[in-house]
Amino acid sequence: MVELGDEEVPDVERIAGEADRRREAWGATLDDMTAMADEFEADGWTTVRIAAGDTGPFGPSSLKGDDDAFGLAYVIPGDKAEVVSDLFEQSSFPEYEIYRAENDGRVYMVTALFAPDIETAVFIAGAWDLRHALECATVADEVGLMYTYLQKLDGTIVGVVEHDDPEKFFPNMDAIRRYAPNGDDETAPADGDETEAEDAEADDE
Repeated sequence: MVELGDEEVPDVERIAGEADRRREAWGATLDDMTAMADEFEADGWTTVRIAAGDTGPFGPSSLKGDDDAFGLAYVIPGDKAEVVSDLFEQSSFPEYEIYRAENDGRVYMVTALFAPDIETAVFIAGAWDLRHALECATVADEVGLMYTYLQKLDGTIVGVVEHDDPEKFFPNMDAIRRYAPNGDDETAPADGDETEAEDAEADDE
């Protein structure tokens, strides 16, 4: 059995601490999604609540089948995918809000998609790492648009929404560059450093 020397203990404790913070942050994200959805249901709206199985930003180099595609992809459960697919046949979900927080270089986010024409709101909770966001964020900043993709585990897309304000998704490009794999190591945040940045829209919660 490999024995850990005393010098290894801080790393073990740090990793355990990061895992605890991530669990807490994810739990808080789900709680926020529930609270927001409850408010809309109280106003008579139909809501769909989705905790994404996987979430991540992607750019044109991701080989998703469209050379120009970019955005934030959510992998959603099969039963919710069918519901979302049916809803997107009824509405384009023209309104949206983004609620986000950052912790240890990881973004915890709820994307709220609104369809006033059918009084339906879809809330999707997901988490992703800033270090994977540089290409997507750069393209979104250049074209002034951002996209949300809702897809099944096998990659089948059940809904796509265009957004007119990429800054809601990526409010701090400097932080994204620092966390990128090819970023400047001297300016990269140290392990365990925490930053909290919530979208102004979330302040009303």
